[in-house]
Amino acid sequence: MDTVTISIPRERPFSAVAGLVVGGMAARHDVTLEDLDDVQLALDALLEHEEDEEGQLTVSLRIARDSIEAAVGPVGASTAAELEQDVGAGVGLRRLLETVVDEITLGRREGAAWVELRKGYALAGADG
Repeated sequence: MDTVTISIPRERPFSAVAGLVVGGMAARHDVTLEDLDDVQLALDALLEHEEDEEGQLTVSLRIARDSIEAAVGPVGASTAAELEQDVGAGVGLRRLLETVVDEITLGRREGAAWVELRKGYALAGADG
């Protein structure tokens, strides 16, 4: 199991750093490109949704035997509110995340909102 934690500025150009870290970790674990793309899309959507906030954002990535897990936070009030709402008919952040990852959890750490994502994966080249 590998875990990497990075802190990045909330400014849009820095969200690419999280994608690079996920890509590097996934390559070491033979994650399929499809699963990698899903996780990167989820992280991009979540990180870009935070553009109105200032300060640092922490992204913790963990690759387990059968899943990729990410914890992102602290997220702003608007992101937390959008993730707490029912999906409904709209196409928003929650719907996008539900489309590409298996599990979304909104929790609290040290009084701030954090988002946890989990995506199961199959090994590249595995039959199934």
